[in-house]
Amino acid sequence: MSFRTYLNIGLWVAAVAVVVPVFLINPATGVVAAFAAVAVIAVRSAFWLAVCSAAWSLVFLAVLTIPGPYDSPAGRGVIPVLGLFVACFLAAWYAGRRLAGDGRPDPAAEPEPGPPLWWIRPTDQSVRPGSSAAGRTRSTRPTLRWPSDNRLTAFLLVVLLIAIIGGALKFGTTLPPLFAENPDVARASLGEKSNIYVGLLAEAWTLGMAISLLRALNGKAEARWRYLLLVVVFTFGAALGASKNSVLVGIVPALVAALSTRRETAMSSRNRRIAALVVILIGLGAVGGAVYLGGQRTLAGTGTFEDQFRAQYGGNPIYTSVGSLDLSLSSSVETFGRLWEHRAEHELAWGRYSLTFTGSVGDRFLGPVDLYKVTGGLSQPFYMNTATFAAVPLMDYGPVGAAIFLALTGLCVGFVERRLGQTRSPAHHLGRAFLIYYATFGVYEFYPVIQPFWLSLVPGLVAFYLVSNPSRLVMPTWKP
Repeated sequence: MSFRTYLNIGLWVAAVAVVVPVFLINPATGVVAAFAAVAVIAVRSAFWLAVCSAAWSLVFLAVLTIPGPYDSPAGRGVIPVLGLFVACFLAAWYAGRRLAGDGRPDPAAEPEPGPPLWWIRPTDQSVRPGSSAAGRTRSTRPTLRWPSDNRLTAFLLVVLLIAIIGGALKFGTTLPPLFAENPDVARASLGEKSNIYVGLLAEAWTLGMAISLLRALNGKAEARWRYLLLVVVFTFGAALGASKNSVLVGIVPALVAALSTRRETAMSSRNRRIAALVVILIGLGAVGGAVYLGGQRTLAGTGTFEDQFRAQYGGNPIYTSVGSLDLSLSSSVETFGRLWEHRAEHELAWGRYSLTFTGSVGDRFLGPVDLYKVTGGLSQPFYMNTATFAAVPLMDYGPVGAAIFLALTGLCVGFVERRLGQTRSPAHHLGRAFLIYYATFGVYEFYPVIQPFWLSLVPGLVAFYLVSNPSRLVMPTWKP
């Protein structure tokens, strides 16, 4: 066995030796320690799985340590149960990656790889004897193959036109929630008037934002300012709905894809570190801005929860940002804890909640269900309707069925994520990044089965792939 194998075995033994006693003394704290240990051990071999594990550890830590107006014993008590569901998902994710293997090598020749990012060390160290890369670790991150700037710009302008049409249909003569006095009330009012078709058109803001940002970060220096300008335009359009998730869903996947690939132009080791730091700072700035705006939006709102929020945190922007971060991290676990306590009161839906994204069509043929009505009722007098990704399979199949469902989901995520990451297509890597984002978004809810956003993003990514590979557009000759 290699030194790395011995090292991994040693890390696992040390983790078990530390986590098991902690778990026996305090199960909730043991779960936090377990996912933190998984994040540390897996960071070299499965970086984004490690990030997801770290996110869950942070969420559970927030539930245990940060007091808030929504807290109750149900949230702390459910951590071991929810930890088991998350463990099924992450273990299957890792198994799916192993099942996918290395895939087929890209037939296109790769440029001579530069040194890898200092904080990501790939497992493959095979280099050609005598090559310039000998004696150091070879980077397995691919270099993306972008279409010409003219073709990509034309595609993004079409996406922008679709987004503008969607925004016009969505808002009409109504003031966008971003500029409304009470954004939450304005969003609720728009939601009652909107429909699935307008919502799918609005996903063009997300698609355009992600493509433009990835091209600006990982493409050639030529025309970079053009794409940065498009990033600003798409971000502004996505922010009109006053939803931080609408902005994060475009920025974060682009950052994930940027950190998973190499730039087209050669860079020194120092510049690579600077580039990685810039990408990370952009991500932290986006998340920090979203947290701050979330706190300010809650302060501006009206209702029982908003009154308690103001009473607890006052008008201090730092305290309100901490309170907003706590709500973002812990409220879904708290709601799931209440759902777990009342699970016997609800009959199993056997897959109906997993088809919530079908909307009125699903209601017509399969019968109506409303997960938000259930979770919103349990969260009264507040309205915290997200209950982590375990809520949907729990309502559909019960505890055992939920564990099996999440394991199968993790297996699919790991397999697809691994395969998509082995290509040089920016469309494939953005698809992989969206998959990773929504897998990590499970700390809030099982978003893909709740909202039909992917019915728009998937065709958009397919169109982007065809634009990037025009040879795929050639149709076979038909002979009469």
